[in-house]
Amino acid sequence: MSNVFTLERSYYQALKRLTLELAGVKLGEDHKFLVETRLSALARKEGFEDLNQMVDELFSRGQTRLAVHVVSALTERANQFFNDRKSFEILGDKLLPILHPLYRGGRLRILSYGCSSGQEVYSTAIVVDRLAHAFPDMEVEITGVDYPSWALEQAREGRFTHFEVQRGLPIRHLIEYFDKDGEDWVVKEKLRAKVRFTDHNLLADSKDLDTYQIAMFRGKISQFSPPALVSIHRALSKLVTTNGYLMLGSSEKLDKVNYGFDTEQMAPGVYKKRSPTNPYMMDEAQDELDKPEAKAVEDAKSYKTNRA
Repeated sequence: MSNVFTLERSYYQALKRLTLELAGVKLGEDHKFLVETRLSALARKEGFEDLNQMVDELFSRGQTRLAVHVVSALTERANQFFNDRKSFEILGDKLLPILHPLYRGGRLRILSYGCSSGQEVYSTAIVVDRLAHAFPDMEVEITGVDYPSWALEQAREGRFTHFEVQRGLPIRHLIEYFDKDGEDWVVKEKLRAKVRFTDHNLLADSKDLDTYQIAMFRGKISQFSPPALVSIHRALSKLVTTNGYLMLGSSEKLDKVNYGFDTEQMAPGVYKKRSPTNPYMMDEAQDELDKPEAKAVEDAKSYKTNRA
């Protein structure tokens, strides 16, 4: 197998530009090992003899599908069940009880924006299932969206290795919600029925997505460039219904442009959608998009979890 460090510097720089333009994510010079491991694995899955052959194919023919898979592989995030446990406690103890009176007898939608291989989605579904007795008259639908990738396919399949389920998943939840299949663990149908997954470029127009009462974008702020974050936060502002909630990581905050959400957090990492949206804030967000730095990205867009 060819080593990624033999790639021409121009190719590595091209991969960095491609990742920034399509996903808004900056790859540093220290990410060459990540490029080697992730793209070598992708090359094998795509049927190429080696990594260099795949990169040659990418830049010589400019295949859109291959470009999306390459960028998706480079931007996949390390994922685990119940990551940032405080957020799931807030979801179960505060947000669902607050929203229940408004959606009793109807449907409440939760969005995982940038769901990767699905651990966040399935963790959310477990919280919802374990609190179902408290909200028997409210249907909860959970949707995960992300770039088309092998990780998203894994999320759809609901299949995880023993190592993956050991990361953050309590043993009682593993037994109750997963079946052993060879060396892997597969999500049981009763949990899979609560979730769905769809392909979506996080920087693209969100008009084809539903609206949601809760949107999760947790632990991802540091991964994106400022122009990309403007685009993502504006999309989330449109996706979250009035009086709905945006969930960042429990240690994350919105910047001064808050895109229609309350300035003050109602809980660590949680912001409520205002009504009506403050026009000044949206104008300020648009000013950020109009900066030259943002144009390249804009143009490229084509319960307590321990509870028994």
